[in-house]
Amino acid sequence: MSIRSRVSSPRSLRIFGVLIAAVLVSGCGFHLRTWDLEGNIETAKVVSNLRNPVADPLGRALRSSGVEVVDGGSADVTIELLSDQTSRRAVSVNNQARAEEWQTSLRVTYLVRDARGETLTEPRSIQTSRIYTVDRDNLVGSSEEQALLQREMTDDLVQQIIRGVNAVVTAAPAGATGTASGSRAT
Repeated sequence: MSIRSRVSSPRSLRIFGVLIAAVLVSGCGFHLRTWDLEGNIETAKVVSNLRNPVADPLGRALRSSGVEVVDGGSADVTIELLSDQTSRRAVSVNNQARAEEWQTSLRVTYLVRDARGETLTEPRSIQTSRIYTVDRDNLVGSSEEQALLQREMTDDLVQQIIRGVNAVVTAAPAGATGTASGSRAT
């Protein structure tokens, strides 16, 4: 088997294509979106009612970004989840007047306070929505799809809240959140 036939084989071309894509992606500076909050926020507190669907995922996301989430006492920032609203409406119907597609929406209103309890932001409302199709022949699959969309919407809102908190804390005057260099008591 000659070198030319080995290079032009489908497997070799695929490997070569993957290598070229990896070099191009790494060369352009691409990286997955993450939150680097460790420099801006050391501790955070999430305050909400018991049934808010965003509170637990928000706490987990803060922890995974290096922030210590505290339940009581003082924190550099307090994120108050003031309200949440979930809604669902029919988007399209079939010839038997049954809903075929639904739009589900999730809206959360929150505000951010600093370590002294002063408001860093006025209440902000953020919303996300998704449309899904109901498969009458597979209702279990449709309900699982709805649950997956709810989790995705919650994750979207968590990302929006964290980006908003990071922007507010970054723009806050030095020492307002208690994380200015050298100002924290240890």
